[in-house]
Amino acid sequence: MQATQQLLLPLAIVQGEPMVNLPKGLYIPPNALKVLLTDFEGPLDLLSHLIRTNKFDIRDIPVFEIARQYQQYIGLMQQLDIELAGEYLFMAAWLTEIKSRLLLPKPPSLDDDDEEEDDPRIELMQKLLEYEAYQQGARWLDSLKIVGRDVWPIAIEVETLPEVTAQIDLDDLNMALQNVMQRALAKVAHQVSEEPIEISDKIEWVLSQISLEPVSILDLLVAQEGKPGLVVTFIAVLELWRQQQIELQQDEAYADISIRRAA
Repeated sequence: MQATQQLLLPLAIVQGEPMVNLPKGLYIPPNALKVLLTDFEGPLDLLSHLIRTNKFDIRDIPVFEIARQYQQYIGLMQQLDIELAGEYLFMAAWLTEIKSRLLLPKPPSLDDDDEEEDDPRIELMQKLLEYEAYQQGARWLDSLKIVGRDVWPIAIEVETLPEVTAQIDLDDLNMALQNVMQRALAKVAHQVSEEPIEISDKIEWVLSQISLEPVSILDLLVAQEGKPGLVVTFIAVLELWRQQQIELQQDEAYADISIRRAA
């Protein structure tokens, strides 16, 4: 079990040092001092402070210890003659009810979910979790830079420039237009598109260009077709040679290759 920490509430703070016990020989008349506790903004804030101080798990609140310390704080406020708000008394009654319900015996149950739903602390834990979420959101908003507190806008007075009227000659405008038109005509757009060359069409064309007489392979090349035409023509010649429709002949090394129809 986690050891609990006793919450010490000082009676006063003198020169930065908290005073827990009254000094000996000091007489304070009744109602001579009026202490205003502004550290807590409500009962949920007080419960959140007690949970953080004792390092309790907010999802598993030890109601007995929290209720004891909460009632101790309420008793201290009554001793100091501080007017208690109704919500503090309501929270004290609620903690007492939760503590009483936890002490009562529970009927046996086979389902664990039913035991969790019957836990009287669930509603209090939900309220504390929502309160912590709001507190974290408020701290995050407070950490942002606020205009007028952290940053200040700068207002600079700018002199109004005098209106300038352009003096344009009609001849100069006409000359500038002619220059723009000439630059536009100098840029001619040319769209490059690839012309597909089918191997089957090239095979038929090669057969139409050769006969039984040998023909140089260079005569079958079309300069307008460029490199794609050269590659397709070479593939077509190899395909015809594989099909034994043509005969290839080379008289010597590095000489032109002659093509003719197969006999």
